[in-house]
Order: sequence, then structure tokens, then C-alpha cells
Amino acid sequence: MGRSSTQEDSTTESLLRTVGSQHGDDNKKHHRDDNRLDEDLLEWVIDINKNLEEGHTYDLGKSWTIYRVPTNMLEAHRTAFVPKIISIGPFHYGDERYKVMEEHKMRFLIRMLGGKFEGNKNGDTKAGVGESHHHGIWGLGDHHKHSTLLNDLSLAMKNLEGRTRESYSESIKLSSKDFIRMMIVDGCFVVGLLRLYHKSREERVDDPIFTTPWMLRTLQRDLIMLENQLPYFVLEELFNLTSTDNQETPLKHLIVMFFDPLFPREDPISKLNTEIEDYHMLNIFRSTFLITARKKFSLMESTHHHENSSSSGVEERQLSHSATELEETGIEFRRHEGVDMLDIVYHNGALKIAPLTIDDNAVLLFLNFLAYEQCDKLSRPFFTNFFVFLDSLVNDVGDIEILHKYGILNHHLGSDEDVVTLVGQLCRQMVYDPDQFYLAPEAKKINHRCTVYYQSEWRHWWRNLISTYFSSPWAFLSLAAAILLLVLTFLSTFYVIYAYYQPTA
Repeated sequence: MGRSSTQEDSTTESLLRTVGSQHGDDNKKHHRDDNRLDEDLLEWVIDINKNLEEGHTYDLGKSWTIYRVPTNMLEAHRTAFVPKIISIGPFHYGDERYKVMEEHKMRFLIRMLGGKFEGNKNGDTKAGVGESHHHGIWGLGDHHKHSTLLNDLSLAMKNLEGRTRESYSESIKLSSKDFIRMMIVDGCFVVGLLRLYHKSREERVDDPIFTTPWMLRTLQRDLIMLENQLPYFVLEELFNLTSTDNQETPLKHLIVMFFDPLFPREDPISKLNTEIEDYHMLNIFRSTFLITARKKFSLMESTHHHENSSSSGVEERQLSHSATELEETGIEFRRHEGVDMLDIVYHNGALKIAPLTIDDNAVLLFLNFLAYEQCDKLSRPFFTNFFVFLDSLVNDVGDIEILHKYGILNHHLGSDEDVVTLVGQLCRQMVYDPDQFYLAPEAKKINHRCTVYYQSEWRHWWRNLISTYFSSPWAFLSLAAAILLLVLTFLSTFYVIYAYYQPTA
């Protein structure tokens, strides 16, 4: 027994030593893991300290003018924000979907530098360096100067590189060489396209982009997109460096004329707003819609309307009734001719609205205006206000029919239901400040009239009568039959009584 006990104790001690050894090894392993984790953390700390020592700063967005479209808008309307055939700027740079257009970009650049193109038997063109056939459009025609011009363009873009990078809402990872090359190639393509489009309005232009019917309109749609912009100062510098005509049409005029087919208007150049900063082509074209809206907002500010609006609820500054309800209250809809699209006036019981035609091009344009207003803190939410107002007017197909009846709203979207859905989606998840609503005075006056109307007791009774007995033909027929039966019963009773008191002779 003693030996057996001794052997058991010895075995137990051996097991304990083994377990202890394993536990010790585990502790060492965990300790090594902790050391490795500490090393990783230490490397991160070193990187942060290095940034601090080097004075590294993060962009606070003060110079941003070109933005990524908000995710909620992108998911709902992707086709309105993602280019179809061309990438301009860094956001879609290098995407394989736009590789074909890179050849067109280089063709425009070479031509602008003084290159010429020879057509082959298939009608294709081949680039070379020589005398340009389009001196007035493409710039310098002397091929001996093409190298000097390219050097000038490169130096100018190098000087603008930092300012250009700061214009975008996210850090651009492109190298300096690739970024400057992109500025030159993309910018010269845009400038050359604008010039060529202006010429095409007066004479036939023999260029693949203009002889292919779908391509030009697709480019107009792609180049107005928020994510597909170059800063205006880049385009302006390239335009000035490649211009050989002192009487050349101003760049901003070329921009407005190029995009006008997306939403045709009479004399859009006269509507250019010279008081705003020219950030990019989208902002410049948007400015041509804002003359009346800016005046209304300035008047609202001068009368301290927005300062006193805190005493009234948000609902008083936004329209609360549909077109059907407004018509019921006796408000008269009128087509407002010869004014800006955003000009809405309510006066003496008449609501005047400029005619609006909605098609695929207009939808894309409006969505990019709205996205820009959502992103840029300095842009007044004029289009946001307009479509919030329109969204209040349009609740169902009946409202669309009313606006169409008065010549205010027309569309090419398929059905009235599609328009109702679209208007609702345009304003979905929009963030806006009601104090900046330029249509707040109109909305407040209309809401007040509707409130007075709907608070009337006899009007409440009349509305119930209409909704109960005139909501459908069958309900009306039932009411008519009941009235007819009541009249016949009355007449029958009357003649019985009359015959009793007035017997025949």
C-alpha cells in the first residue's frame, strides 16, 4: 500500500508539472501575442506622431465644390448620376467602362495642339501632326508651336494642381503626373467639344461625335452630372491658353448653349447669374434658373420673414394641401408665361405656376441640381424648395390631371402614375432648412386660405355630402332614386289630401 500510494503521488506530481509546463508555455505564447499586438499599435502611434510632426492637416471641406452624390440618392436614381460613356475628373478615372472615349479625348487634344486627321476608306481618322483644318475651333494651327503649347498647358495645370485637388470632396490618390495629365486631357476635350458644338449650330461639323446621333446627347447628359465635373478655373485656363480669337464666344456662354437642349428655354444666356462663384459647369447652368428665386429670397430676407418664422411652425412655411384641395377651396390655377421655371406666385386667389415639361433629360438635370444643393452648404436650396412645393401639390393622379388641364404640367414619362411616383421620390430623404424656402410666403398665404375654408361648418357638411353621394355614378343614382321616390310619395299624398278636401263636382 505504501508503495502504491507513493507511486500515485509521484504520478500526480508528474501530471501537475506537465500541466504547469503547458500553462507556462501558453502564458508565454499569449505574452508573445500581446507583444506583437503592442508592436502593431506602436507602429500606428508612430505614424500618427509622424503626421503631427510633419504638420499634416486634414481638409475640412472649405474648398469643396465637386462632391460624391449622397448614397440614398445614388441608390434611388443611379442612372441619373453614373456616366454612361465618359469620365471627366478623378471620381470615375480609370473605369474600364469609359475606355472607348479615351481615344476621342486624345483625338481632341492632338487636334487642339495643331494635329491633323486623315480619313481612310472606311471613314476613320488617323492622327498626325501638321496643319489644322479647324484653326478657329481647335486653337493654334501652326504645328511648329504644338510642343510649346503643350508645355504651357502642363505648367498651367501644375500650378493649379493643389487648388484642383482641394475642390473635390475626397482625397484623390492619383500621382501628380497622372492627375495633371487628367486635367489636360479631360479639360481640353470639354473645351474643344464646347467650341465644336457652337460651330455645329451654324454649319455641318464632320466629327464622329456629331455624326453619331445618340453620342452628342449622351455626352450632354454625362457632362452635367455632379460627379463628372472639373473646376471651372481649370476649363477657363485651358480655354484662354488655346484661344486664338479675341472675339471668341465667352466660355460660360458656350457652356449654357451646350446644355440648353436638356431643358430648352428662350434665350438662356441672358439668364446667367454673374453674382455667383463659377465653380463648375453644373453650377453655371443651374444659375440660369435662379434669377427670380434669388430675388424672392432677398425680398424675404429684407422683410425679416425668415427671422420671424420661428414663431410659426414648419408646416406654415410649407404647402400643406394638394391641387385637388386647392381647387376645391376656389383657388384658381393659372399658367405663368414668360417667367423662370422656379417662379411661383399666389395673389388674389390665383396660383400662377410656370409651365413645366418633364422628360428623362429634365429628370436627370433636376436630380443633379438637387444632389448639388444637398452637398454644398453655400448653395441655396431653390430646387429643393420648388420640388417640395410640387410634391405637396401632387398626391395622386387627380392632381396631375388638374395641373395638366391648366397647361402647367406636361410629361413624357409614360403615365400619370409615373409622374406621381417620380415627384415623391425626388424629395424623399431630402435634408433642408425651411427658413431658406423662398416659396414660404406663398405657402403661408395658401395654407391660411385653406384653413379658413375648411373650418367653415356648412362647407364641412357640403364636403361630406359630396364625398358620400357624389363619389361614384352609382352613389349618385342611388341618391337620385331616393329623391325621386320621396317626390312621388309627396305628390301621391298631396293628391289624396287634395281630393278629400276638393271633391269633384
